[in-house]
Amino acid sequence: MGDKGHMKKEQLKQFKQILLAKKGEIVSSVDKEEAEGREAVSQGGKDPYDAATDSYDQEFWFAISEAGRKTLEEIDEALRKVDEGTFGICETCAKPIDMPRLEVVPQARHCISCQEQEERGGAH
Repeated sequence: MGDKGHMKKEQLKQFKQILLAKKGEIVSSVDKEEAEGREAVSQGGKDPYDAATDSYDQEFWFAISEAGRKTLEEIDEALRKVDEGTFGICETCAKPIDMPRLEVVPQARHCISCQEQEERGGAH
């Protein structure tokens, strides 16, 4: 069996840097969103329209934070795979994930065809 299915060490290092940078961006944006959400909660004495708008904003920030947390979990999982040497391999079919897909979504867990199957709710 050749080296075709495995990434070179330089590529793995590069993806690790990309993942760590992406993780840093999310952590700082989640921190900022949560701080803004808390600030919106602590501000009182507004008219009902403003209060409704603030309530919507709060829900919006918390929803984004939840999405951010989900992405962080995916990034942590991808970093673990980099360390284990299984990064870039589809969790469903065990084939290598295309490089262009990884460049766009470095935390991708599935190749594009398995991802499409999953999104359609179909089984292989």
